[in-house]
Amino acid sequence: MTESDGLALAMMGVMGTAFAVIAMLLFCMIRNASKRDPEVDRLLEEMEKDEKEVRVKKVTSEAKEWEKDGDWWRKE
Repeated sequence: MTESDGLALAMMGVMGTAFAVIAMLLFCMIRNASKRDPEVDRLLEEMEKDEKEVRVKKVTSEAKEWEKDGDWWRKE
């Protein structure tokens, strides 16, 4: 075994360690992504509901019966 072989083996070890760290990070991210707190989902739904109610109240209070909704062109 020559000096260049040692360098190549050391570089392979460093690259292997780097890939192992990246794989471990991805594994942890995937594992924790499935553990979402249901309370967060409820709060987000409640906030969206409140925002829609405010928009509807604002639009209905300003608009006449025959007027079209100001955000008719936006997709919800």
